[in-house]
Amino acid sequence: MKQIIRLAFLCSFLTLLGCTPVNKSQVGGKVSVSQLELIDWMTSYYKNPSPKEFPNWLKELSSEGLLKDEKKQFPFLGFAATVFEANADQVPEWIRTIDVLPQQDRKTVLIALWLSNTEESHNALSDISRNNLLQTHNYFNLQTQRLQFPPSLDTIDKYWGGLDIQWGRFLASGAKKPIINITSVLELASFLGSNKKYPKPETKDEKWARINEVLFTTAMRSLRSNCKRHPKVLEICEQIYEEGKLDRLAQWSLKSVLIEMKPDKYKIEVSSNQVKSVDVKSKYSA
Repeated sequence: MKQIIRLAFLCSFLTLLGCTPVNKSQVGGKVSVSQLELIDWMTSYYKNPSPKEFPNWLKELSSEGLLKDEKKQFPFLGFAATVFEANADQVPEWIRTIDVLPQQDRKTVLIALWLSNTEESHNALSDISRNNLLQTHNYFNLQTQRLQFPPSLDTIDKYWGGLDIQWGRFLASGAKKPIINITSVLELASFLGSNKKYPKPETKDEKWARINEVLFTTAMRSLRSNCKRHPKVLEICEQIYEEGKLDRLAQWSLKSVLIEMKPDKYKIEVSSNQVKSVDVKSKYSA
């Protein structure tokens, strides 16, 4: 089972962590032991941070081709930016490893360094060759060529890889804030049913309603998946629920996840809320 989970992460490496489990044949039989080890290192990093191994991990990640597909790198950005920020004093040494990576991989790592927003990152990126590479167009829609300072990872646009970035941040730190950001997306539960309601959206509002439903669904599935995979995520989700700071729909949605994880502790209340809790749980428990 552990092997399947690791393969699931790799099949979409460094896209959403809550992807459906697959077996090796489903990813073309191209999974190597070294690739799985690289994924394991990242997914367990927050349990025992080992920044000394980070530059070598970057080098091996690149050599295994796991940085090549730009659209799959959102969690990597969150993870690497958080590691860079927490170990800013190491950046002058780590930049030597970054500078010898293939150009596209190097660019992705430099964007993560830019997002860390430390004095050391600013100094490293003042180099002309690094700065020129950083300012070329990127898939992430990050305005590296326009903004002197990067956007805060606490407020980054959730519609463009933001969920993935937050999961990457959690893996690097085990912190509560990224999970808070993810659970805040559950407030979009009000858009449930939009895809059926607007099968052929004609207006901007109808299109956004469909997008919001997908975003809500994605947040639910990733929370459920990672609560199963990471006890720390479940612990934080319980804290967020007990604090009661989410709006009503988000609270119901988060409770549906907790009911599945800990049915002996969390119960469906026999009230008008029951139907809503059951609906959310049954629809997004796949």
